[in-house]
Amino acid sequence: MIAPGEFRTLVALRAKQGEFMAINAVDDMEHVRTLQPLLELEAAGMAPAKQLDEIEAAVRKLYKLGRHVIVDASDVVHLAGFGGGPAGALGELADRLAYPVDLLDQQEPIPFIPVIRSDTTGHQVAMVGRLCHELGLGGALRVRTAKADRATFERILEQLRVESPDLDLIIDLQYVPDVTIQLTDRVAATIGILGEFGPFRSMSVLSGSVPPALTQTSTWEQPRTEERLWESLVRGGVVEVRLGDYGVVHPLSTTAYASKHVSMKYTCPDHWLYSRERMGDSGDEARQPRTENPRASTLRIVCRHLVESDSFSGPDFSWGDHEISEAADGRGTGLGSTNKPVAFATSHHLAYLATRTAA
Repeated sequence: MIAPGEFRTLVALRAKQGEFMAINAVDDMEHVRTLQPLLELEAAGMAPAKQLDEIEAAVRKLYKLGRHVIVDASDVVHLAGFGGGPAGALGELADRLAYPVDLLDQQEPIPFIPVIRSDTTGHQVAMVGRLCHELGLGGALRVRTAKADRATFERILEQLRVESPDLDLIIDLQYVPDVTIQLTDRVAATIGILGEFGPFRSMSVLSGSVPPALTQTSTWEQPRTEERLWESLVRGGVVEVRLGDYGVVHPLSTTAYASKHVSMKYTCPDHWLYSRERMGDSGDEARQPRTENPRASTLRIVCRHLVESDSFSGPDFSWGDHEISEAADGRGTGLGSTNKPVAFATSHHLAYLATRTAA
């Protein structure tokens, strides 16, 4: 097994079908050796039972590949359907993972790393602390502000009762569209203050630059602000911090709606490549199978734009890249699903993070 805290990059993924499809396609320990997944349950996502089923399957899958998963259930605390008892969804997940699915499955309980957020109340902090000790992997402290309050962190660590060397510290900036000197200085100052409570097992800066909605069509590039921020911190002397991002989606959960466009966010060194087309407006329908719905046909066009770009990594780079190539060539099935663009792009993203070199 890969020891907790041994990773180069952190990726926060929501409990949604596209992300789970990408995780299910990971099939080699090398793909997660330097990559730490954080799975986050959603209050407005799939049905609670479905989310728990999918997260359980993902934790089991990644455990077999040697990687423990960080799990954040903060947004579903006390929500009906996410498990009873004081431990809520985290306790329900621990109970599920305590037993094998069948005779061929892992016979020992499968542990994970619970998340506690810096704005959590005392009772919940203590509960997560007990679960951290029961599971034996420590925990992850997720700080959702760039303003460190020493008194707050003293209180959390005292109530959590988990030693800092057993904690992964995550400084969560959420949406960061631009990197400024002021932002870099503020984050560096926060790291300095929180470092007084360490040493921690790991320290990551988590952010995302994908906007809440794309407004253009065709294909264009945008800087990967999350990487530029991390590089700025490293150049400034904060060498111990790890890169963290939100996959290929906007960091803040948004209300789903039936879009008339199909888009894909493709990760590249230092930039995003966005491809977006309105269904039925591309003028390229003659090249699509006549039996396909407009969403599937438009996804093929989006994939063709990616494959024809200089940024495409090739069909052998990941499962997602293979599917993108297949769709662009008129093959592949089930492309009318709204989950497919996120699944393909997330698969590519995971492979990109797993193979990127440190600055």
